[in-house]
Amino acid sequence: MGVLKGKTALVTGGSRGIGRAVAERLARDGALVAVAYGHNEAAAKETVGAIEAAGGRAFAVGAELGVPGGAEALWAAYAAHPLATEGVDVLVNNAGAASRSVFGRLGTPQEVADVVAFLASPDSRWVTGQHLAVTGGLQLSLL
Repeated sequence: MGVLKGKTALVTGGSRGIGRAVAERLARDGALVAVAYGHNEAAAKETVGAIEAAGGRAFAVGAELGVPGGAEALWAAYAAHPLATEGVDVLVNNAGAASRSVFGRLGTPQEVADVVAFLASPDSRWVTGQHLAVTGGLQLSLL
């Protein structure tokens, strides 16, 4: 824990699957994590509980994205939470799609979370303006 100490992350879709793995990984690295959910408050609270049980800090914020006013509702819910910080250092817009890689398997949520954690860390400081496909070489398998 530590490379993200003092940072705040907001992870959309953070209550299940890839989003949950990302939220847990960022918290393990020291970030305060806002676990954003659209409909499943119980799953978001479960994710927050898992993060806290592992020694991290997190809170849940609910807002339905993909509808008019959704983004504004998310930021209002974030700002209204007692643990909210003045700003967000790491924003993860989580939307996943699964395909088999050149390794002949689907990537795990933890594998994607590791890449997100790298990009959120100071180790990625020289990576700028890039589209990073976290596909396990899917494009290679299409050649």
